[in-house]
Amino acid sequence: MIGSVRLKGIALASLALVMGGCISVLPDPQPADLVYRLQAPAAAVSANEDAIVFRVDRPTAPVALFRDDIVVSPDGQTLAIAGNAKWAQAIPDLIQHSLTHELASRPDLIGVLPTSGARTTHRVHLTIRNFEAVYDQGADNAPLVKINYMATVSDASTRNLLGTHSVEHSQRASANTISSIVAAKSNANQAAMNEISDWLVTLKLNS
Repeated sequence: MIGSVRLKGIALASLALVMGGCISVLPDPQPADLVYRLQAPAAAVSANEDAIVFRVDRPTAPVALFRDDIVVSPDGQTLAIAGNAKWAQAIPDLIQHSLTHELASRPDLIGVLPTSGARTTHRVHLTIRNFEAVYDQGADNAPLVKINYMATVSDASTRNLLGTHSVEHSQRASANTISSIVAAKSNANQAAMNEISDWLVTLKLNS
């Protein structure tokens, strides 16, 4: 237990057998996990005729972040999973859709998923470096959320690299609770999405 956040390991609990019999003793049912989404960006707007169309690839991430668990770090080095809580999607899918929605709120940018089949002029890919809450002030205090992405843009036809941009944002949770950690991650992620979208505009890819 870290403060109000319950952590769980990855090992499966074995069933206990009653001495002298063949009956398995099952544990009491656990409460269902709460499911969280990242905060929604601004409402979608109509795109300009000369808006740049990006294919938003699925981000890459370390194995520990390639899951739908809410990840925390007790010491800044190791990672753990917050119990009884999940994201609505695996973290790479969550962030992929977050960027697509952010681009939809910009009149000069359009983001589509690879599964859409739409023809695009450019591709944007994110590498997730950090997406965890770090207990930098001790186990009983509100953790610091750290977000770090590397954005890469390439030509959709030639795959020539056109630019890279590293974005990093942090925000301290208001309390040592899952809902506060999720809120801080949502805010830090939204700040990162805003910065990435602003950077995409500065590339002037249509000029």
